[in-house]
Amino acid sequence: MSLPTVDELVALYSQVKGGDVGQAEHRLFQQHGLEPLIPLLASAYLLIRRGSGRARILFWLPRYARVRQDVVSLALSALSDRSYIVREYACSILAYSLRPDVIPQLTSLQVHPDPKTRAAAAAAIDAISSKNHHYFVDRKHSGSTFWSVNRGDVPGRSF
Repeated sequence: MSLPTVDELVALYSQVKGGDVGQAEHRLFQQHGLEPLIPLLASAYLLIRRGSGRARILFWLPRYARVRQDVVSLALSALSDRSYIVREYACSILAYSLRPDVIPQLTSLQVHPDPKTRAAAAAAIDAISSKNHHYFVDRKHSGSTFWSVNRGDVPGRSF
């Protein structure tokens, strides 16, 4: 089966009912997997008007943040999104990437009017600076909270 068009993805992620999006997304990923869709999702992202649709796309991408430049580029562009949750997911992708070259863009969010966005950016900077993606969710560095994105992410556990 051929990959969907960008227009089809825009229509899918622009639906109002989250359940409908989830079902369509499930069928899409079952048919094609996620990674082959990433370039199309990145193109569709720019055309999706609903923040919830843009957020759903970013939600699935952290696992590729260390291996795909297009995922990091999409996250960088999403830092300026008008939706808080989209900015949060963008920060999470960049935190998981552990790429120090994205710190300047994250630093620019330290003056954002939304305190949750400032906190997410600070957590991403901390995770990258510490070379520990877990600090994005373990903001107090307790060592008791882990963020498992890919196999081997959680010390001592293989999921």
